[in-house]
Amino acid sequence: MIKKITLVLTFSCLIIWLGYFTPRQSFGQLISLYSVLFVIYFFLAKTFKNAREVIFIGVFFRLLLLFAMPALSDDFYRFVWDGRLLANGINPYTILPADFINSINYQNNVENNLIFSRLNSPNYYTVYPPLNQLIFATSATLSKGSLFGNVIALRIFVLLAEISLLFMLMKNKYSDKFNLYSFNPLIIIELTGNLHFEGVVMCFLVLALSMGVKDRKLLVFSSFLFACAVCVKMLPLIFIPLIIKQLGWKKGIFYASMVGVFTALFFLPFLDQMLIEKLFSSVNLYFQKFEFNASVYYLVRAVGFKIFGYNIIGTAGKIMAFLTFSGVLFISWKSKNLFVGALAILTLYFAMATTVHPWYATNLLAIAIFTTFRYPIVWSYTIFLSYATYQTNLYQENLWLVALEYLLVLGMMIYELRNNFGINQK
Repeated sequence: MIKKITLVLTFSCLIIWLGYFTPRQSFGQLISLYSVLFVIYFFLAKTFKNAREVIFIGVFFRLLLLFAMPALSDDFYRFVWDGRLLANGINPYTILPADFINSINYQNNVENNLIFSRLNSPNYYTVYPPLNQLIFATSATLSKGSLFGNVIALRIFVLLAEISLLFMLMKNKYSDKFNLYSFNPLIIIELTGNLHFEGVVMCFLVLALSMGVKDRKLLVFSSFLFACAVCVKMLPLIFIPLIIKQLGWKKGIFYASMVGVFTALFFLPFLDQMLIEKLFSSVNLYFQKFEFNASVYYLVRAVGFKIFGYNIIGTAGKIMAFLTFSGVLFISWKSKNLFVGALAILTLYFAMATTVHPWYATNLLAIAIFTTFRYPIVWSYTIFLSYATYQTNLYQENLWLVALEYLLVLGMMIYELRNNFGINQK
C-alpha cells in the first residue's frame, strides 16, 4: 500500500509541475520531468493491475490538469476562435481570421484581441471538421467569453472521451495491458493537458471498429460512430480500405457509403459554395508547406538539397502522399487482423508525413493496446524530444535528436517483428 501511494503521489506532483509550471521553452526541465514520469509510468503499470484501480487512478491523473492552461501547444486558441464564431452564427469555414479582424463583427464575436494574436495560422482556413466545431461552439457558449472557462469546457469533452475510451480498452482481450494507456504520460499531458482531440477521435473509432468486428448486424451504427471520428479529425478515413477488406466487398462498400452519408450530413449545416475548396486548400498546404519532426521525409529532403540544391517539399509531398496511399491499399489487402492492420497503416502514414507533432503518437498507442506491439510506447517517450525545437523563437530543430527519436523506435519495431510479436494475431 505504501508503495502504491508513493508512486501515485510522486507521479501526481510531477504531472502538476510539468503541466502548470513548465513552459515549452524550458526544454531541459521539460524532458527531465518527462523522463522521470516515464520511469514511474512503468512502475505504475507493473504495480496496478486491478481494472477499477487503473481507471480510477488514470482519471485522477487527468483531473490534476483540469485547471491548467495548455503550455506546450497554442492550437487551442484556434479552437476558441472557431467556437466563438460558430456560437455567434458565423461559419468558421468561410472566413480567414486575418480578414475577420477587419470586419464590423469582430469585437462582438471574439471579444478578446489576445486570441487573434496567439493564433498560429491566421492566414489559413480552419481544418477542423464539423463535430469538432460543434464541441468548440458548445464550449464557447458555456464559457460566456472567459478564455479560462473555455479551456475548462473543452477539457471536459476530452476527459469524457478519455474515460469512455478507458472503459472500452478495459473490455478488449488485452485488457490486462490497458494500464499502459491509462498511465502513459504522453496521453495525459497531450490530450487532457494540451487539449488535443485525438482521444475523442479514438473513442469513436475504437467503438466503431470493435462494434463492426463483433456484430456485423450493427454496421449502420458502427458507420455512424466512424463518421463521428472522421468529423472530429479526418485521419480515420485512411482506414476505409482496411474495413472494406475486413468486411468483404459487399458489406465493406455499404459501410463506406454509410460513412460518407453520415459525414455529409455533419457537414450539411456548414454547406457553402466554396466550403470544400477552402477546407482542402488548408489541408493541402499543411502537407506541402509545413514540416516538423519528420522521418522519411527529412531523408528525402536531404537528398533533394544534395541533388537539386533546394527544398523539394512541393514535389516530394505529392509523391510521398501517393506512396502512402499505395501502401495503405497494400496493407489493407494483406492484413488479417483489423487492429494490427490499422496500426501498420498509422505507422506508415506518420513515417511518410512531413509534420509529426508529439500528440500524433497517441493515436498509435490507443490502437496498439489491441495488439501485442509495444513500439508505440517507445515512441511516446522519444517523440517528446521534438520539443527541443521550441527552446528559442527561431524554432530550430535538432536533427540529431530527431534521428535518435526515430532510430530508437525503429530498433524496437525491428525487435518486435523479429520476435514475431503481433504478426500471427487472428
